[in-house]
Amino acid sequence: MAFMLPAAFRSRHFHSLLGNIVIAFFNVLSFALLVRLLPKSAFGEWVLFIASYNILDQVRTGLMQTSIIKFYAGSSEEDGKRVAGAGWLISGILTLGYVALCFLIFLIAGPWLNATWHFFICWLGILTLFSLPMNFASWMLQATHRFDKIVLIRLSQNGTFLILLGILYLLHMVTLPNVLLAYTSSMAVSSIYCLLRKWTYLHTFAFRTREQAMALYRYGRLIVGSMASSTGQSYADNIVLRYLLGPEAVALYSIPQKFMEVVEIILRSFVATAQPTLSESANRQDLPAVARAFCRYTGTVSILIFPFILGMLLLTEPLIRILASGSYLAATDIVRIILLSAICWPMDRFIGVTLDMMNLPHINFNKNILKFALSVTLEITLILLFKDIRSVAIASFCTVIFAIIYGYYFIRKHLQIQMRDIWHYGWQECRTLLQKAGRKKTVVLND
Repeated sequence: MAFMLPAAFRSRHFHSLLGNIVIAFFNVLSFALLVRLLPKSAFGEWVLFIASYNILDQVRTGLMQTSIIKFYAGSSEEDGKRVAGAGWLISGILTLGYVALCFLIFLIAGPWLNATWHFFICWLGILTLFSLPMNFASWMLQATHRFDKIVLIRLSQNGTFLILLGILYLLHMVTLPNVLLAYTSSMAVSSIYCLLRKWTYLHTFAFRTREQAMALYRYGRLIVGSMASSTGQSYADNIVLRYLLGPEAVALYSIPQKFMEVVEIILRSFVATAQPTLSESANRQDLPAVARAFCRYTGTVSILIFPFILGMLLLTEPLIRILASGSYLAATDIVRIILLSAICWPMDRFIGVTLDMMNLPHINFNKNILKFALSVTLEITLILLFKDIRSVAIASFCTVIFAIIYGYYFIRKHLQIQMRDIWHYGWQECRTLLQKAGRKKTVVLND
């Protein structure tokens, strides 16, 4: 037993989960600080800025992350160098394009932007530049299953940001420009750390080839569409709220998004470890193995998140007071609607991941585009009719149901699965995990 627990803590599943817990923990702490230190309107503008950065980052991540995992994992040393070098070429060109575009918008649209966004736009492209080495290191480490090192990257970035926020608070200098500078500095510190540890594979740039770059681009372009439309849905929610109900509504809607971090911790962790498993089975054309993996992951995560969702439904108001303050209790109904919709998230997420790994990203792309269009249409219609922020949460719930029906229809064309298989394999996996935990506890007590 002396060797069993250390082995468990060294597993890639544990490190993937730990990395997402680190992100959520520091995000909640920084969120709790900012929501209390910034006026509600200013906090709403900050949420919208971070959403804008996330759109650019998700486009870059969608284009490169899955492509690198697909082509780098299991490749020879020489092929791996070409993949990493081509990845640097594409991500570098895209990032410099971001910088140029943001400065162009700054010069052309500057007179029509308020003072806050005049400053934000100038820094948006720079932020993507400073975060590139950190992000590229994370993609390469995921491809090599080194989730333990990804934990260190996330600790360095999130920890630095929190420390800088604390310094700003002590100096009474918590303003939107200073918060942005602190966030950018945390990205720069983490990127420098990755460069010093040689996790960025920057030397492979010399091994890039046009053919490999085109292969990465062709594979990633539809996946980036899926990821961008998925991330764009959250961004569209904020934009619709900002211009139809005001920045205070954006601040209010950010509360349920933080609640969802609990669900996202589990989802992101299992997705990160599921991608190589599904890809390996799909590359072998072993469709029964793909079906079993899909059912096992979907069922397991659905069962695991249910107790957390139930607990948050019962304790919504106290948790809002802890996370923000009593002035945000108006978000209670929104949180509960989003929590109910989150029960369906594992099904939607793993349908998309499975389609991507089976070389069917176009189907997942179509699913997410339709989901995005339906969501925005419903949000605008319902807000114009009822002038109620809960309309956005209701629209999100409806579009998740639509995405599951659409995706399940197409995945059934390629895999022999039934809904009962999802619960069967999921419950079977959960029982196995509980039995292992029980055996380990017994041995520890006997020791």
